[in-house]
Amino acid sequence: MSTERRGRTRVCDPARRDERDPASWPPAALDAIQRVLDRSRTRAGQAVRDTFDRADRRMTALEFVQFWNGTRMKAMATSSRTGTPHLAPVHAEFVNGRLRSTIYENAARRRDLRDNPRVALTTWGPHGAAAIVHGRARELPDSLRPTRPGATGAARRTVALDIEVTRIYAMKSRPPEAAD
Repeated sequence: MSTERRGRTRVCDPARRDERDPASWPPAALDAIQRVLDRSRTRAGQAVRDTFDRADRRMTALEFVQFWNGTRMKAMATSSRTGTPHLAPVHAEFVNGRLRSTIYENAARRRDLRDNPRVALTTWGPHGAAAIVHGRARELPDSLRPTRPGATGAARRTVALDIEVTRIYAMKSRPPEAAD
């Protein structure tokens, strides 16, 4: 059930297009994301509120998911048992209200997640649009799949992750007159 985008298979599939489109989800899925957005804003520290809590730039759950799923790449951060950070670009999308991602089977981040399931992801768009998501990742059983070869030509495989979202900070682009 994978889909094609510009001639390449998307990594986060096998989700169908409608499963990634929040307009087709049950209302409870968007309501849950809205509760996380609202709770995150009220519990955020002053620096985060000063950056993300501008009334004119707040995103609704629908706007947030459309923005998130509309950006191709995200950055995912994990931390090793000794506290060493690991950061890498990933594909991550909301599918039927759940955040899904993939990582390579031999990635340091996969080892990190075995000891510490906490992750942070971020993405951004033009004119100041940005989002940060915190959560707890778990591997989906039986999700190990082949993917395209790496730079050396060696075969590679990925595992799928389900991420329980615990915090979301998101803001829309600046209005056009303020973006200059």
